[in-house]
Amino acid sequence: MSELVMLPVSPLNAAGLLTAAGWDCLRSAGRVAVGSIAADSWEAHLREAGVEAHPLDARSAAALIDGLVGLLAGEGEADGSATDDPLVLLIDSEHPFLPGPTALLDALEARLGRRLDADVRFASPTAPGSAVVESVRIMHALRSPGGDVWSAEQTHQSLARYLLEETFEVLDELEGPDPDGPTAVEEFGDLLFQLVFHARIGMESASPWTLDDVARSLNRKMYRRNPHVFAPEDERTEVGTVQDVVDQWHAVKSAEKPRSHLGEGIPSALPALQAAFKLIQRARTGGELPGILEHLEQVRIAAESAAPTDPEAAITLDALDLLAVVVRAEEHDRDPESALRRLNRLIDSVGTARSVSPDHLA
Repeated sequence: MSELVMLPVSPLNAAGLLTAAGWDCLRSAGRVAVGSIAADSWEAHLREAGVEAHPLDARSAAALIDGLVGLLAGEGEADGSATDDPLVLLIDSEHPFLPGPTALLDALEARLGRRLDADVRFASPTAPGSAVVESVRIMHALRSPGGDVWSAEQTHQSLARYLLEETFEVLDELEGPDPDGPTAVEEFGDLLFQLVFHARIGMESASPWTLDDVARSLNRKMYRRNPHVFAPEDERTEVGTVQDVVDQWHAVKSAEKPRSHLGEGIPSALPALQAAFKLIQRARTGGELPGILEHLEQVRIAAESAAPTDPEAAITLDALDLLAVVVRAEEHDRDPESALRRLNRLIDSVGTARSVSPDHLA
């Protein structure tokens, strides 16, 4: 019989999530100790399952090892004697500052001066997306009493500038030379932090909401707007091309959110080029584009007549030329805003290179 059974649990999972074999191990154990970052939550689940657990001080590696050495030496028994019951240790499989199972076993053997008959049983697999659970837990700790004073003072409004900044930093990476590199991953992490932060603040509102509510809203939308994938098989729509998918998406969206005018719901702060793209996209989907283009042609004719003496008319002609580019880009589902940003960087790099003389390079 093993002297120590280590049951690593992933901190990426919510407390209480174990395989059936893991729970069987805990229920049949004579002694259970908990040394997890989520110890309070685990102890509640263990009590509910009828398992009495000994909490360990897991605020540092030294404190955790001290507590385990005491239990293995029998100091946790009422009479101070050792016991033949193996100690089942519920511990995090990975932790930012506590040792993992292998390092912990080495440290225990070094302290005890002998080899331990130990067994490790893995019963806490992680699913894709489970790391977000840890992000939510970290944000909860930062925002809660005793956490981070700066985080505690923030509001949706005070964070707005950071959300905008992080979004543009992500765009810079996506349009840079290595859009799948580590820097892009880091920038996406900063953007995720903003979402997690806003969701934590949402928990304190008059009508509380959480990151789960955000995800549920997204999930319901994906189910509704992709009936060719998620509808019952006998109700699935037929789509043959990418354009069919786009048209279906906009048709479902229009049924969900009827608009009183084309621009309804387009953010006022959206760059004019992107706003024009969305307007043209909506007009094409709704069958209104031919009529709009016909009207704009009349505007062009009038502007051409007035342009020789009217500066504003000349500017209108320039704007119509820009809009013609947007119409062509939308027809082929190309993003003119991103294309222009790339050209801006090219202009800047060429201009910088031309301004550096040989003397500057010496």
